Amino acid sequence: MGDTVIFLSGAYRPFFPAAALFAGLAIPLWIASYASIVTPNSDPIMWHQHEMMWGYLPAALAGFLFTAIPNWTKRPPLAPAPLAVLFALWLAGRIGMFTAPEALPAQLIAAAFLPATAVLALRELIAAGNRRNYVVAGVIFALALSQMIFLWSNAETGLTAGFALTLVLMTHIGGRVTPAFSRNWLKARGAAKLPAPFGKVDQIAIIAVAATGASWVLLGLSPVTGVIATLATFALALRLSRWCGWSVRTEPLLFAQHAAYGWLAVGTAFLALSILSEGTSLAQAQHAFGAGAIGTMTAIVMLRALLGHSGRPIKATRFDTLTLCALHLGAALRVIADWASDPTPFYHAGGTLWAAAMIALAMRAFPIAITPRL
Repeated sequence: MGDTVIFLSGAYRPFFPAAALFAGLAIPLWIASYASIVTPNSDPIMWHQHEMMWGYLPAALAGFLFTAIPNWTKRPPLAPAPLAVLFALWLAGRIGMFTAPEALPAQLIAAAFLPATAVLALRELIAAGNRRNYVVAGVIFALALSQMIFLWSNAETGLTAGFALTLVLMTHIGGRVTPAFSRNWLKARGAAKLPAPFGKVDQIAIIAVAATGASWVLLGLSPVTGVIATLATFALALRLSRWCGWSVRTEPLLFAQHAAYGWLAVGTAFLALSILSEGTSLAQAQHAFGAGAIGTMTAIVMLRALLGHSGRPIKATRFDTLTLCALHLGAALRVIADWASDPTPFYHAGGTLWAAAMIALAMRAFPIAITPRL
């Protein structure tokens, strides 16, 4: 009983290990399906797309939100009972979508998780009068809508909307925590140069990213989308350059945040290139956003939150550093694979590295999730 209470005492405890383990198991299944070794279910392509966007990511988001919201609002964390129900709903969705991805009951269960998450988050924000973060709950609702479009209307439009919304969300949250944590670390060490405060460059980058996402959804792969994505690439790169990333290179858990944010600029660059030039595919842009930005940013946020909220030093072990490096290298191999004459070895190597890194993260997270705060 005591272990159960501990496990449900914070949202990061059930969601972070489960999210990482799920990602680490889902990718090898997809690789095996792609290689025609096994067929995990009736629609492996749909399952792969859906489960990485609306299976893995929502678990990481829920863990982050319900861990961060008590800090934002000064309200108590989500109680064990609703947390257990929410986690069970997520798990039921994964089981349903694996066993019968085309069945309506499975889809309904899977589609219920994000609205439930958004409602619970909005309840806490409204109770605390925390209007600044209403936008986060709004994006979660929109992400739920994109899932419904994917499942019941147009899969391509839904997936594009999912990527666009996630790009906006990561630009917002990553742009808040990355310079803040770096500033605190550098200030504590008496550094003369600190990350630039929020200003015009940040506003332009956020607007450019939002415009890229909107154009991608509404206009598709039009030249207009390509031009806006190009502007967003430069804006994101300029924004990142003002955060003193090289100055924190000796602290892997900080430097990894800068590297993860860099994947956003890589993703918009590949999106622009896939539209405005030859030789670059949309799949490369999608995997730069997915395996690159989403994978690495959620991993570093989960790891930092696990350490900090469990009372452990927020400092990387050699195991953590290797895990993060494998994750980035796996994403990079998948993105460049489409430039190879035979991309298959890159698919396998990239997917294996990325999945192994996620399983390593789950192994790191689970003992923390079931032990009391230090």
